[in-house]
Amino acid sequence: MYKLYGSVSGKEILLILLVFTLSAANSMVHGQEETADDPSAIFSDAFRVNALLQSGFRYSLNDDDFQGGRTFRVPNARIALSGAIENGFFYRVMVNVANEPNLLDAYVGYSHNNAFRLKAGALKPQQTQDFIPSPGDTDFIDRANITGLLVQSWEIGVSAEGDIDGFYYFGGIFNGTRLSDNNNNSFYGIARLQYTIDDFSYGNLKVALQGSHGDSPGVRSGSNGPMLRGTRTIYGGDIRLEGDQYLFAAEYLAGDVEIVALPGEKEKISGYYLTGGYSLTESTMLLGRWQSWGYRETGFRDNQVTFGVNTDFTNLSILQFNFDTYLPDEGDSQLGLSFLFQIQF
Repeated sequence: MYKLYGSVSGKEILLILLVFTLSAANSMVHGQEETADDPSAIFSDAFRVNALLQSGFRYSLNDDDFQGGRTFRVPNARIALSGAIENGFFYRVMVNVANEPNLLDAYVGYSHNNAFRLKAGALKPQQTQDFIPSPGDTDFIDRANITGLLVQSWEIGVSAEGDIDGFYYFGGIFNGTRLSDNNNNSFYGIARLQYTIDDFSYGNLKVALQGSHGDSPGVRSGSNGPMLRGTRTIYGGDIRLEGDQYLFAAEYLAGDVEIVALPGEKEKISGYYLTGGYSLTESTMLLGRWQSWGYRETGFRDNQVTFGVNTDFTNLSILQFNFDTYLPDEGDSQLGLSFLFQIQF
């Protein structure tokens, strides 16, 4: 998603990561009693390897550029190294090598207990319900459009989080310039407060409020939002209810942002989505989502409806199918099919 920075190339970083992985695995194997029938012997609490590989296909029904047109794709090929070492310290490094090596996570941390965990480095802020899950755990192939416009980016900074009697909190101070050094000596604050009811009548219920504020000129908002020329204040709330057979989720997100395309005044970008799901079997779920987003000053609001089917073949592999209908404020509607197969461990 974001290129590695500095004088070291992405290929060199990937080579270093692979050498480190092999060296650490080799040392652990020789440091333990060898067990040929136990491939997990190379892993320990201090060293673990996780991966996510996704292969997909897009097909625009109108032969246009909707969602990339008609194309095969590999959106993610992620490799993560993580571990917990002595006295509560832990670390994580993750890259996505789908196109070229791109840094995602690179942080060290300290866990005092479940109520307090500290992280420092490059990480994904735990701000919104739609952005928190990894791409291997999302309800749909694509996240909501409002997520990409406002919050979908990794940051460098320091954060604290914890779980206390049903409450989860996250708070952090970041550069506000994605995975780059600070460009104006101002910081970007992000916070989330969530309450979970595990024994709710209809399943597991999560309700949360979140917000962020900072001055980040020259940075793009979210992953595909407008270019910022100054401050941004983002706020919203979300709810998610998961039962044995049903799923319901909703989120509202808004941002008062100073953007390059609108000098002299702030633009308000806002949007929401509503998601419903029904489990046909233990391994297959039907899903539907309505989403809406728009710019107040520019004066438009677009909508999109998505129907999906998620099928778990095994604990490690899943197939997703989505049918999307894009309903713009102006212009013709667009239709598209998406398929995604993934293996994650």
